[in-house]
Amino acid sequence: MRYLPLLFCLYAMPLAAAPRAALRLPAGLVISSVTIETHNVFETELPAENKILYRAANRIRFVTRAPVIMRELLFAVGDRYDAALVAETERNLRALPFIRRAEAEATVNKNGTVDVLVRTYDSWTLEPVANFKRAGGSNSIKAGVGEGNILGTGKAGSAVYSRDLEGVRAMSFDYKDIQFLRYKHLQYSMAARTAPGSRRFSVSLARPFFASIAPSSLGGTFSYVADPVVPGSSVTRRAADGSVSYGVSLTPSPERTRRVSIGLLAHRAESTGPVPDRARAAAVQLGADWQELDYLTARRIKKFTHDEDYNLGFGVTATVGLAPALRALGVAQTQISPAIAAHKGFTWGNQLLLLNSGYSSKYANGENSELRASFDAAYYLRGLRFQTLAVHTSLDLGWRLDPLTPLVLDEFNGLRGYGLNQFTGTRRFLLNVEDRVYVWDNLFQLLDLGVVFFYDSGYVWQQARPVKLSDLKNSVGVGLRLAPSRSANNNPARIDLAHALSGNTGRPSWSLSVLGGQSF
Repeated sequence: MRYLPLLFCLYAMPLAAAPRAALRLPAGLVISSVTIETHNVFETELPAENKILYRAANRIRFVTRAPVIMRELLFAVGDRYDAALVAETERNLRALPFIRRAEAEATVNKNGTVDVLVRTYDSWTLEPVANFKRAGGSNSIKAGVGEGNILGTGKAGSAVYSRDLEGVRAMSFDYKDIQFLRYKHLQYSMAARTAPGSRRFSVSLARPFFASIAPSSLGGTFSYVADPVVPGSSVTRRAADGSVSYGVSLTPSPERTRRVSIGLLAHRAESTGPVPDRARAAAVQLGADWQELDYLTARRIKKFTHDEDYNLGFGVTATVGLAPALRALGVAQTQISPAIAAHKGFTWGNQLLLLNSGYSSKYANGENSELRASFDAAYYLRGLRFQTLAVHTSLDLGWRLDPLTPLVLDEFNGLRGYGLNQFTGTRRFLLNVEDRVYVWDNLFQLLDLGVVFFYDSGYVWQQARPVKLSDLKNSVGVGLRLAPSRSANNNPARIDLAHALSGNTGRPSWSLSVLGGQSF
C-alpha cells in the first residue's frame, strides 16, 4: 500500500468532455426527428469501390437493420438536445463489432427544432477464422468460421477448431446477442468448448452500464468446467461457478460517472479418483467506480485508419471481495481480496500520454499474500509523416507471491526474442520503443499495411536481489503489420522478427513471432 500515494499523485483532474464543434447547438432545443442511414461494407457510389468484386461482396450480406441502430441511441424524438449524448452515441456505435464507422449530424430546422441524422458504415463480419501464432519456438493454430452480424441483426456466432501451444486440440462454439429478445442493451452470450477429456460451458445475461446516463446494471453468469487434473489423466476436476450482480449510478451524467455495485458469487468443485476432493465457496464483491469523462478521438495509436476513443479523464475503480468462513460449506478461513486501479491521460499538440496504475492483494489466515502493485505509461508522437513513435514502460512489484504464479517476462509479455516463461521473479521492468511506419492505407479497399522497427529491454528479478543495469535483457527487430481496413476493430496482425542481444544462452538468437494486435 505504501506505493499508492506515489502512483496517484501522478494524476490530475481533467476538463469535462467536449463534443466536436459540429454537434454543438444552442441549449434547450427539442429533437423533432431522428433519421438512421446505414451503409454497406463497400460504398459502391464511390468510383474507387464501384467494382464487380465489391458489389458482389455487398450482395452476399445483410446491411445492419435500422432498428438495431435505433436501439443504441441515447436520445429520442421529444428529448432536449444534448451534444454530449450524441457524441457518446457515436462512440458506443463505433465500439460495436459490426460497425467500422459512425457519425452523427445535428441541424436546426425552420421550426426551431433539431433534426439528427445518424450514419453507420458496416464492417465485414463473415470471416473465416485462420489464426497462426508462433512464440518461443511453439506454434498454435485456429481454423473455423464466424459471423458477427447475422442477417443484419447484430447477433454473432462462430465455430472454431484450435490447437494451442501445448498441442491440445479443441472445438469451440459461441453465440452473442447485444439486444436479446429485441430489448435495448440486454446482452446474452453462450460459449461451449470441447477437447479430449475436457468440457466447458458458460452462459450470461446482463444489462450493463451501457452509457454514462445508465441508472443501473444487472447481470448473471453460470459456467461449468470438467478438465483432467493433469493432461492425459483419467482424474477429472469438475467445477461450477455462478454469480449475480447489481449496480447503481449515483449521479448519471455525460460529464462524469459515480457507480457502486454488489455481486454474489458461488463456487462448487470436486475431483474424481481414489481420493475425492471437494470444495465449496461463496463470496460477496463490492465495487465503486469514479470517472471523469474527457474523450479524445484519434487515429494511428493502436489501430490504423479507424477512429479510436480514449478517455483522458481521471478515473478510479476499487473492488473488495469477501469470502467468509462458512462451516456448512467447509470453508475454514475468511479471505479478503482488495484491488484498486487508476488511469489518466494527457494530450498536447500531436502527443498522447496514457498512465495506468493498480494494486491488489489477498488477506487470509491473519496475513497478506499475493500483493501486486503496477505502473504503466504509454507515449505516442503522431505528428510525424506516415509514422507514430510509440514508447511504453511498465514496472510491476510483487510481495509474497504464490510460486506457481510469479511475474513473467517473455515474448508474450513484451520482451520479443526470448522464449516462453523464460524469466520469472517478483519484480519486473519493461521498456518498448517502436517506430510504426504506415506504408499503405486501404490497399485494394481491404488492407492497411505497415512496418515497425522496435527495441525491447526488460528484466525480472527477486525482491531481495540488488538491481544491476547489466542484468537487462535487450532485443531489436523489425515487424510487419497487416490490418483489415473493413473490419470493425482494425487491429493488426503482427509478424515480428527479433534478435536477442543478451542472456539467451542455449536458444537461437533470432526469433519469429506471429501474434494479434499492437505489442502495447
